[in-house]
Amino acid sequence: MQASTRKVETHTLHSRVLGEERVLKVFVPPGAAGEALPVVYCHDGIEFFTHGRVATQAHEAILAGKLAPCYIVGIAVNLDRRRDDYAFDGARHREYLQFVADECIPFLDGRYAMDDGRRYMAGISLGAVATLSFVLEYPQWFHRVMLFSGAFFPPYQRRVAEAIDLSRLYAYMFIGEDERQAQTPSGVFDFWSYNEAMRDILMDRGADVSYHTGPGNHIWGVWQRHLVAALSEIVLV
Repeated sequence: MQASTRKVETHTLHSRVLGEERVLKVFVPPGAAGEALPVVYCHDGIEFFTHGRVATQAHEAILAGKLAPCYIVGIAVNLDRRRDDYAFDGARHREYLQFVADECIPFLDGRYAMDDGRRYMAGISLGAVATLSFVLEYPQWFHRVMLFSGAFFPPYQRRVAEAIDLSRLYAYMFIGEDERQAQTPSGVFDFWSYNEAMRDILMDRGADVSYHTGPGNHIWGVWQRHLVAALSEIVLV
């Protein structure tokens, strides 16, 4: 594929259900010309572009033939309401699900040639919890996901364990080896054990799990290094 300029477009969408505006960043892959392509939706989406450099990395990987062409959508987080939106028991979690499914997806489908049979999702920490919630609520859309350092606290583990059948799910999981005592704004947590437990739950419910570990703690500097490998596994040609 010939070299081209990296292309990222920005939209501002007013959400009726959330009662606020959300910014959406869209990475448009090189060579996109009308053919319906896969799309990866990312929670904490602006950070995927800034801290994770996902557009630059994906662009280079696509040109090198290491990643199938795909759109990547970053859904901006409302930091003040992050837990309310992302957690299974968050105060407006249902509204956030509805925003993405009923407002965000139709808005972007009307502007880009996105393949509705190849919609994927990615999240880190509490964003990984939100990603699994979409798997449970919309299994017809989201059955290949990227879960980095998930904040899979025991109540969320129990919620996923209640799922009858997750045999359609493929999950790429990554957890840092130093996350047994991961420092976050909310405290210090053993994310290593939480992710091991969630891996076993997902597999018990029939999911295909690609589980990865490596050096590092609960920070973007670690996750950034694993984005292309994860994307290359979840995005189908």
